[in-house]
Amino acid sequence: MRQKMAVFTGRLEIIEYPGVVVREPVLLKPIYVYIGELERSIIEGLLPVKPPVVLGSFGVARVIEVSGSNTEYTGRVFTVKPFSDHGILGVEVDGLLANYTSIHPSYLDDVLLDPKPIDSIKPLIKHSTSIAMESLEPVLIEGCGLTGLLTGLALRYSGVEPAYYCEQSSKLVLQYGFTIYKHIGDVVEKWGSIVLTSINQASKYKLTTRLDYKKLIISPLSFTQCIPLKKRESLYSINISSRVSSEESSIVNKVSSDLAKIIRVVEVEDLKNIMGLLPPRSPGFILSLK
Repeated sequence: MRQKMAVFTGRLEIIEYPGVVVREPVLLKPIYVYIGELERSIIEGLLPVKPPVVLGSFGVARVIEVSGSNTEYTGRVFTVKPFSDHGILGVEVDGLLANYTSIHPSYLDDVLLDPKPIDSIKPLIKHSTSIAMESLEPVLIEGCGLTGLLTGLALRYSGVEPAYYCEQSSKLVLQYGFTIYKHIGDVVEKWGSIVLTSINQASKYKLTTRLDYKKLIISPLSFTQCIPLKKRESLYSINISSRVSSEESSIVNKVSSDLAKIIRVVEVEDLKNIMGLLPPRSPGFILSLK
């Protein structure tokens, strides 16, 4: 077996090995990989990483081989999430954008019997839904990328209509009819929750120092290192978990249905063919690896 990987080395490269290099306990054959905000931010130099790193944070993959325990995973198809104590997949550790790759078993999420392309984004939808369930009304979401949009849709399906603060492109969120603030001076001062979803540090600084809020929720995908806080406020962070209650499952399914209408699926037989597709435009696409 030859191994091909999309690797960021300071620039995007397709690296090929004559055999499969296995560095982690679980060897995978990716089936679907979602390519979106994280990959665009890395390629455009907006999100610093320590190269080389294999891209691809969200996806669906078949387990080919497992070393040590958990041998029952072999042959099964899983959704793969980016969250683990070992780092963010595809950013801090090697990800899924390869014909074969190896990861720690803690990144494996749900077992799939009939995998579909949209399943590759299910971990992000679950993450956004869990953020929504933690929020106190009224809710202001910082960032108009996919994480922000999915959080807003999950809130809407739970009966809460959030607003957004977006200094950069808001086109993705705008099409769903949400209220969007572009200038900090226009934002209402008091909020129940502020949710940070983008990597724009200046945007996060303005909101957390100029507004009053009861709860601050930070997505790990915002890569927020530090936030200046007013003394009278407390910091709340979201607990990342693959657990989804029955109520949340219904919301996840509704959001998935909405997302499937706007995310395109691109089939490729060779990873070299993706070079012209990167960096991806919003809201990204799902890569189907043959």
